[in-house]
Amino acid sequence: MAIHRRRVIAAGVFLGMVFMLPAGQSWYEERSEQQASEELLSDACGGVLPEREARAILGGGPLDGKTDSARDEEGLGRKDEPLEAGCFVARKRPEKTYGFEQASVGVSLHGTRVPDGGEGGESERLDDPYPALYADTPAPLPGGWTGFFSIRDAPYEDRGTAAVFLDCVGDRRDLLVTVNVSVKDADFDDPAHRTRIGRLATATARNAAERWSCEARFGERLRTVPLPVADDEDVPLDEADGTCEGIPTRGRFLTRAWESDRAGAPQEKCSVGNSGGTPLYSLRAFYGPYATSARAAWEKRYSFVKTIPGRTPSGKLPEGGLWATATCPAPFSGETALFTVEPLGRKREKSTREEQAYERAALKAFAEASAEHHGCSAPRLP
Repeated sequence: MAIHRRRVIAAGVFLGMVFMLPAGQSWYEERSEQQASEELLSDACGGVLPEREARAILGGGPLDGKTDSARDEEGLGRKDEPLEAGCFVARKRPEKTYGFEQASVGVSLHGTRVPDGGEGGESERLDDPYPALYADTPAPLPGGWTGFFSIRDAPYEDRGTAAVFLDCVGDRRDLLVTVNVSVKDADFDDPAHRTRIGRLATATARNAAERWSCEARFGERLRTVPLPVADDEDVPLDEADGTCEGIPTRGRFLTRAWESDRAGAPQEKCSVGNSGGTPLYSLRAFYGPYATSARAAWEKRYSFVKTIPGRTPSGKLPEGGLWATATCPAPFSGETALFTVEPLGRKREKSTREEQAYERAALKAFAEASAEHHGCSAPRLP
């Protein structure tokens, strides 16, 4: 009888465990869902999404997701179509709840396109071929990585983007990894949150380099990731020592600057304005794949004009502003760097000669400083 009683007790405990699970789930169903989530993570993006770093953002709950691999078998060889793959993983919402995901991770993997100088071919076949082209005041990734972190305002939550560019040696296409993260009620003022996103991007880049045979230089494990400059974080223009260093004040009319630190990022931005807190000019630098993408965007936007911007070394933008170019060494030797200055809120036909002269002077100072910092040639200016 004692043996029989122990069996009954054990059976009762087991049944109690089963029926105490939420929403009537059985232990087997919960374990199956957990296994499915683990398999999803291990298979995502061709198996390059790092589980530890992804879980640090997504949490430990069940996951949904999908992988979109348009071209992931050819690798990074220049004779094949460039790598284009991605995946999206999100933490499941509780049943009977609606709205956006509690946390999500989207990853894009690209083998860079072979530039052709704008005469047809790869660089013209896609509109904006790389994600996160116009990052809002990108902050460069530290620790020897070539990349940046930026924040994009969304209707219900901010989203963080970390991009990592790897210069693959030999006859290989370079690799661009972009990670977009959204977490409900996340605070980007918390450096730990930004660092988790940066670590996910760098770890994914390492795995992708191994997966698609890209031999490249890696940075160190990130200890922190800088916060991009906010609208209220301007500094005196004549004291700027980052991306706005050396930009003229236009006779003291322009007094404030919104800038990031100058590192080896594949894109840079400087905004200048007055004491009212409103930027009046935006200056940008695009390197490597982002220069390719900027030209592709112009091909679409200005297809109606006689001379499409970017097809010549320098010139005027149809809606106001100027561009210049420079030739760069590795890691950006595959594409001519691109520099722009654009007036904000007004078009060129309404600008004065004095304003146009200032645009040239500002672009010259910005492009020369950025090109020198990246080891590029002297810019070809308009």
